[in-house]
Amino acid sequence: MRKRLLLEREQVRAGVPLRPGHVGRVLGAIAVWVAAATAVTVLTAVSPAGQGQAGVVVAAPAGVAGTVRAQDGKPLAGATVSARRDAQTFTTSVYTDDKGEFVFPALGSGHYSVWAQATGFSVAKTELVKEERPPHALVLTLAPLEAFQPQLTGVEWLDALPDDTAAHRRMKQILRVNCSDCHSLAVVLQNRFDEQGWRAVIRSMDESFFNGWRGPRDLPTDDLGIRNNIIRHHRDELAKYLAEMRGPGESPMRFAPLPRPIGEAARAVVTEYDVPIGERPNELAWHNGSIWEDGPAVGMHGTVGLHDVHVDVAGNAWITESRESFETTRSLVKLDPSSGRMTAIKLVGPDGKMLFVEQNGFDAAGNIWMHQNRGPGLVRLDPRNETFTLFLQPKAMGGLNNSTDADSKGRVWINGMYGSVRFDPTSGHWELFQQKSPGNGITYGMTVDHDDNAWWSQFYNDKVDRFDAKTNQVTEFEIRDPQYDARFSLTTPEDRAFYDSIGMGSWGGGPVVYGTAPRRLAADKNGTAVWIPAWAAQTLVGIDTKTLKVTYRPLPIHGHPYKTIVDKAHNVWVDVPLGDSVLKFNPTNGQWTVFRLPSHGCGSRHMGFDDARNEAWLPCDQSSKVARFQFRSASDVEAQKAAALSGR
Repeated sequence: MRKRLLLEREQVRAGVPLRPGHVGRVLGAIAVWVAAATAVTVLTAVSPAGQGQAGVVVAAPAGVAGTVRAQDGKPLAGATVSARRDAQTFTTSVYTDDKGEFVFPALGSGHYSVWAQATGFSVAKTELVKEERPPHALVLTLAPLEAFQPQLTGVEWLDALPDDTAAHRRMKQILRVNCSDCHSLAVVLQNRFDEQGWRAVIRSMDESFFNGWRGPRDLPTDDLGIRNNIIRHHRDELAKYLAEMRGPGESPMRFAPLPRPIGEAARAVVTEYDVPIGERPNELAWHNGSIWEDGPAVGMHGTVGLHDVHVDVAGNAWITESRESFETTRSLVKLDPSSGRMTAIKLVGPDGKMLFVEQNGFDAAGNIWMHQNRGPGLVRLDPRNETFTLFLQPKAMGGLNNSTDADSKGRVWINGMYGSVRFDPTSGHWELFQQKSPGNGITYGMTVDHDDNAWWSQFYNDKVDRFDAKTNQVTEFEIRDPQYDARFSLTTPEDRAFYDSIGMGSWGGGPVVYGTAPRRLAADKNGTAVWIPAWAAQTLVGIDTKTLKVTYRPLPIHGHPYKTIVDKAHNVWVDVPLGDSVLKFNPTNGQWTVFRLPSHGCGSRHMGFDDARNEAWLPCDQSSKVARFQFRSASDVEAQKAAALSGR
């Protein structure tokens, strides 16, 4: 069944100031427009001219170049340098090369705040006025910082936990799998409590479902998810372990920052767009991880929520919410990357209620397909004319889950309950293909390969299923990396008896502590591979779609891979929320590249890749922003340096 959605347009009130630390305020005027598909709020952001002393004056058409040094005068390679104009709600960041030099692409005229950061050093800040005169290069000097732990990412906190005994390895694994999904371990371990204090924190996580839930608060504890049962089971020993690691006494943790970006990773340009908070559309996050010394973004004060980002053929980014909230008045946001202008869109269903959607894939015509969160429908967005169409699934088929893709015939796939669903929008025909192991019914990632075979993951059961388009048969793959048995050996017989009693790995839910937890997978549409992020195993899994051979590639950093995506050059991209990073894997030479975010605590989710412009996009669940990664060659960087220093 096809339904049209209601469109309403509301612009936000003019002149509402942001909280201290914001760089703008949102302007607009009240208006209502009813048309074919959605409710729309247009957001623009400006701010008063920056106050404080004048900085370097540079030429308007060019970029800005400079050097970052330590106090002893030595250049700092791989330092992060960020610039933000007062009239913008986005920040542009670049990295220094092996000589400590950096260059921004062309920047518009105006007053900028500029800051440089490197782990182990205090942030250096300056002001920049970009007008008409040729510049001289900026020089930023970083002073050493002894207490640098607040600057660390979740991966660096994880690496600092000792592996010296089997008991430590066991507790580290339990902590990693159960306490670092919704937020970074940096959020947890930046604190110090005694055993009683840690027990109170763990109880809050268990009984209140503290990690980002913004729905009704009166749910019974047992309805809050299987993972809470696991946390409850390990509560006392987790409290004792955390008090040993991060208590009032001496800690056995030893901190070593990850290497700073070099080479290709240091040539990236990252633009982070601050998205107004869903519940408070005139407000930006006041703590978003941009200054590392202040600690990571924590996803509180209403900033939890961005989950998906996809870029249409015109270059607009479409962003959906991470968590359903009864105070949010938007279903998704449209972003114009060139101007930073955002449009908040509200989808209203046939019952008059707002739809919460997740978007996951394109069809061959360039339409974006989304599923209706907690509802039995698919939504098609035609980004060219911004029309939305709702297709209702037969009620008898059961619910839909969280990933969509399209095959070469224009049919849309979405993982459903106990299998995956294929929908033909032309005929309106729905089909469900059941998986071999029912588990608790919940499936996770979904993709369609070059030959129209459908693949989906069972996150809780360590399995991946394949539907053969020629035979209509479903084949199941058990995902077990080479380190599986070593992780299994860390659990006790009592652990395993408890996990079995709640159905972990069989009929229940929740990632198995020693398991692999395959998450949001992606097929190489121009090749013969499906790539699976094994979240709990910290591994990228490849399956050859012709031979069905399975290979395992450990990540170059210790973190959970969340979503994979494959570009037209066959490179595999995967985001690592724990590491505030996007990784690129080249299957031809087996090389990894780690692209680091300029801010900490993002909590990335369903990343996207824009093949037309060769850009990676990352939504931040915990800091209410999206990041755009653009890539430069060495010659690009040298040309931009020359232009910046000549004023061209």
